[in-house]
Amino acid sequence: MPTTPLRGDSGALSRAPELSAVPSGTSSTDRRSLVRAALWSAPVVAVAFAAPAAAASATVAPPVTRATSTLVFDTWQNNVHWDGAGHRTGIDTRIQVQNRYWTGTGDLTTVGAPVPTLSVRVRYPASARVGARPVALAGDGWSWTAATADARGAVEYVFTWSGAALAPSRSTPELTYTLNADVPGQVQLSATATAPNADTVAAPSWGDTAY
Repeated sequence: MPTTPLRGDSGALSRAPELSAVPSGTSSTDRRSLVRAALWSAPVVAVAFAAPAAAASATVAPPVTRATSTLVFDTWQNNVHWDGAGHRTGIDTRIQVQNRYWTGTGDLTTVGAPVPTLSVRVRYPASARVGARPVALAGDGWSWTAATADARGAVEYVFTWSGAALAPSRSTPELTYTLNADVPGQVQLSATATAPNADTVAAPSWGDTAY
């Protein structure tokens, strides 16, 4: 049996017997069979690979948000504008929007949040043939933003209010302006108001008619 040289406590070389996992007296054929059996019976180690970063970062839908304030029209009034000669030359409009004290419904009802800015859209029918821009516009914090026409000729005017945040139960200053227009008879208008943290609300129908 082969031996491996070792040094004992005295420093002299000594030999320790080599240990074999194969019992003595086993033939070479049996030895090969035992080795093959040992290889096949060795435990299998599973290696887990990390998923690619692209696969791990699946697209996440944006969180669902809800309005934290509710708007309502305090004032929505339209009247025909008369010139000094008694001619109908346009439409006078008055608008005021309130940030309601309460917002939500049922168990979700809560005090509304302040409104930092809001916009109002006023729609004029094609029959009114309104002028390019409003005249005599007044109201602290109010400004005219844009006017766009649709395929049928109706024109929508956008007005924006901004200033110190509008606290719950508070209203904007009143917006007043005149728009040059042809008013042969009654004219039906409509308006909506919206804010970054409030859903769109329609103006009451009782103010839609100018005559």
